[in-house]
Amino acid sequence: MRSFWGLYKNEKYRVGCNGNTIYIYDMDNKEIGKFKDIKYAYVGAFQPDSNIFVAKSTEGSLAIYDLDKMELIKKIVITKIGAQDEGFAFSLDGAYFYNIEKPIRSTKTQLTIYRTSDYEVVKVILKENDFMVLESLEFDAHTGEGYVQGFIRNASGVMDYGFIGKLVDENIWGMKRIEGKRYDYISAYKKWELSGFSKKKLEYSRMKTYSEKPHISLKQIYEEQS
Repeated sequence: MRSFWGLYKNEKYRVGCNGNTIYIYDMDNKEIGKFKDIKYAYVGAFQPDSNIFVAKSTEGSLAIYDLDKMELIKKIVITKIGAQDEGFAFSLDGAYFYNIEKPIRSTKTQLTIYRTSDYEVVKVILKENDFMVLESLEFDAHTGEGYVQGFIRNASGVMDYGFIGKLVDENIWGMKRIEGKRYDYISAYKKWELSGFSKKKLEYSRMKTYSEKPHISLKQIYEEQS
């Protein structure tokens, strides 16, 4: 197999994302298809308990594929301003896809929720605060609780401090501050995790500077913070 920026697998397929081309392999690493529907697609994810794959472009698009039929189901253009490199996650039951987006400007984030039965938008949340920047989110595999990580800008537009909090309904609750090297590690780790821990991503990541790379979840970080 090639070296990929993003590398993912489920029980039936392996997917490699390399920008303008998404490669599909079987479990014997035989190439069985490829897609060129969106540019700058470096990351993606399998919808839980399915062979549906969602690829995200830094240019501002999503592409949803049915790998059993080897076809594009839907292409969603979020924006054309680019700089769309924040995280995303499926709800635990796979019914919803949560994507951190910046449709208005590259410094303002929001969380858009898609219904996975048709990948239509059902809700947009966390877009009112001009100083809050979302970076990553995840749902705990045991409880299904959502957690969000990001940072707060000061009045000058510069990062003031990092935070982590619980995602409850349409708000972030119990926000806790994370600063310094701890936040730098969390931010870098979550971006590497988004790539499927690919070796190619690691070569160009701040994670390369850490001799030890312990696994972390946002829930774990939340519970560790005072």
